[in-house]
Amino acid sequence: MISTSRLLLRPFTVSDAPKLFVMSIEEGMRRWIPDQVYRDEQHAEQVARALMAFTAQSPDPGVRPYVLGIEDQNTGVLIGHVGLSAARGSVEIGYAIEQQLQGRGLATEAVIAMSGWALTELSLPEVLGIVEADNVHSCRVLEKAGFVLEDDEIKIVDGVSRTRRIYRCRQDRRSA
Repeated sequence: MISTSRLLLRPFTVSDAPKLFVMSIEEGMRRWIPDQVYRDEQHAEQVARALMAFTAQSPDPGVRPYVLGIEDQNTGVLIGHVGLSAARGSVEIGYAIEQQLQGRGLATEAVIAMSGWALTELSLPEVLGIVEADNVHSCRVLEKAGFVLEDDEIKIVDGVSRTRRIYRCRQDRRSA
């Protein structure tokens, strides 16, 4: 577990499945992370169990995802997720906060905590952030968390040209 002043980053439990499902069908998830939209609560429970199995092992995000739930320290309520997974020969951070709580710095706080933990505790040389350029709020989260824009790339997704932004955070360049 990783804690901040407002958040507790902790492994998922089976009891998180109903909230995971509700968060997965929010507009932002459907638009920006469609592969994390679940069919129903049972599907969300299957995902929670898989994430629990991954976090029960030693963290090795270059080999298997390491995803934690984001819990509000004051209420004990699950409000999102943050995780690390393999990408581009490195490790990428992914994150989401439930829609009604966005714009309060919670995603930035979670990204700072998780990326800092990854760089120090796991001794990773870097953490990437890869987001759609149109997702300006997510780009801003990474920038506020000390990630530096390194590149833009154009990808064709479902026949549509999209620009992805590649951010990088290294321990020696951490500004947050």
